[in-house]
Amino acid sequence: MINGVPRILVVRLSAIGDVVRVLPALHALREAHPNAQIDWAVERKSAAVVEGHHALDRVLVFQRPQGTRESIRLFWRFCRQIRANRYDILIDFHGIFKSGMISAISGVADRYAFAAPRGQELSYLFANHCVKLPSQGLNRVEENRLLTDALCPRPKNLSSSIFVPLDIQEEVNAYFEETFDGGKLVVAMHVPVEREEKQWSVENYAVLADDLLADGRFEVLLTWGEGQYDLVQQVVRMTRRSPVIAPQTPDLKHYAWLAHRADLYFGGDTGPMHIAAAMDTPVVAVFGGTDPAKHAPYKRPCEILYCDEPGLSSEERLARITPDMAYEACVRFAV
Repeated sequence: MINGVPRILVVRLSAIGDVVRVLPALHALREAHPNAQIDWAVERKSAAVVEGHHALDRVLVFQRPQGTRESIRLFWRFCRQIRANRYDILIDFHGIFKSGMISAISGVADRYAFAAPRGQELSYLFANHCVKLPSQGLNRVEENRLLTDALCPRPKNLSSSIFVPLDIQEEVNAYFEETFDGGKLVVAMHVPVEREEKQWSVENYAVLADDLLADGRFEVLLTWGEGQYDLVQQVVRMTRRSPVIAPQTPDLKHYAWLAHRADLYFGGDTGPMHIAAAMDTPVVAVFGGTDPAKHAPYKRPCEILYCDEPGLSSEERLARITPDMAYEACVRFAV
């Protein structure tokens, strides 16, 4: 600590949506410690969420390579870099063995982490301040705020903004102006998900796209990421009308501003859903394999489509959500 000003390291390595959901806690830390040095340790895949953020002084990026031996070597180097920075406080929002190892090697005096069961893979053993959650059904944003209670008061403003450079804003703005009729609402529809138990059927997305386009008030923009283009094309082949396929976004900064420019996000429980919510875009999301109480966006406006009937599989829960239900939810945001 220099002149009473702490050096704080936030550790949340991945995934994209989980990194987004730590941002309100980051804002609270910065508000309580305006002069502190606050850095963030993150993996490359999620780094764009926090790079350039006004509440951070530095982003420490771990580039995970292919191959176990090289990954261990570079991770050890990353931990040594963190130790050399001589932080006063480390907050492990991740709660896995890897983040626990960062905490153990860091040399930091005050190390905060989740107690079990939220803290997994024995990560809590490497902290000297463990936070026991009062319930395992809390939203992730609320969990993260509880982890920082000892360090800062809870903020009234749950800001979760993502910094997007002006040149990217202008590029995406130009695309929207060239592509869409300004009199219609643009629905950014994100079909792909990483886990099968979250995947609403492609046929349902196609029917919903047609219903929205037939309504006359909406444009549909199908967004996608690396390796997901074929699935988006599959949706287009099933439609009778003509949804727009978004250009490939080169990074999360481009996607964040694209989501911001849309009037509504529709999709499953994904990183893009959390980015859209962070960028103040209303969200309609279909949940099946994950609990919306824990994983739905914390910010509003947001509407979750979920069948909470006991005993159903994730596939059955998703099947209970019809395109008509999704269409009606989207229309409610158009009124």
